[in-house]
Amino acid sequence: MNAKDAAIAAKKYFEETKSLIKFIFETISVKREGDKWIVICMVQDLFDEKAKQFKLTVDNEGEIMDVEKIDQSPC
Repeated sequence: MNAKDAAIAAKKYFEETKSLIKFIFETISVKREGDKWIVICMVQDLFDEKAKQFKLTVDNEGEIMDVEKIDQSPC
C-alpha cells in the first residue's frame, strides 16, 4: 500500500457505500501514520453547491477503518 493506493481506497469507499451517483472526488492530502494512512478529501455531489471534506483512515490492506466528516463552518 502506498499513498496512491490509499487515495483510491478512499474514493472507492464513496463509490460503493454512498448514494452518490455522480460526484467529484478530490484528494487533498495523504500521509502515513504508523501502519495506517490518513486521507483528507473533498467530495461533492454534482447537484450540491458545496463540497464536503472528510478524513478517512485506511489500513495497509486498503480497508477503511474510520470516516470522519470535517466541520467546515466559518469561525
